[in-house]
Amino acid sequence: MNRHPIALQIQKADKAIVAEDFDTLMDIYTHDAILVVMPGVNAVGKDEILKAFKKIGVYFKHGLQVKQNGMKVLESGNTALVLANTVVSGPNYPATERKATYVFTRSAEGIWLCSIDNSYGHEVINAKL
Repeated sequence: MNRHPIALQIQKADKAIVAEDFDTLMDIYTHDAILVVMPGVNAVGKDEILKAFKKIGVYFKHGLQVKQNGMKVLESGNTALVLANTVVSGPNYPATERKATYVFTRSAEGIWLCSIDNSYGHEVINAKL
């Protein structure tokens, strides 16, 4: 069975996050992407996202693990919504499954890029602003 190109991009991103391969990781985002760092805190644009991932690496003692435990891609034209069960863990963080939501946009070259990265899913609704 062929995997959706977005599922392959997410797998590539997960591997890059674990390896702290930030160059590869940044290639998966649109220039104006949003990363939900935690509910109520967003990084906007590649520069902020890069800084956030470097801080996330430190927070997780450079041992962050990310994997997907099921996902569904809903595609319409050049936009796709991804609903995923994302498992996050680290040396100082027990394995936790999050109900993630991601938005991908297909570039003019036909490559799916992440425009919204929200591993917290609906938890962002309850964020204290």
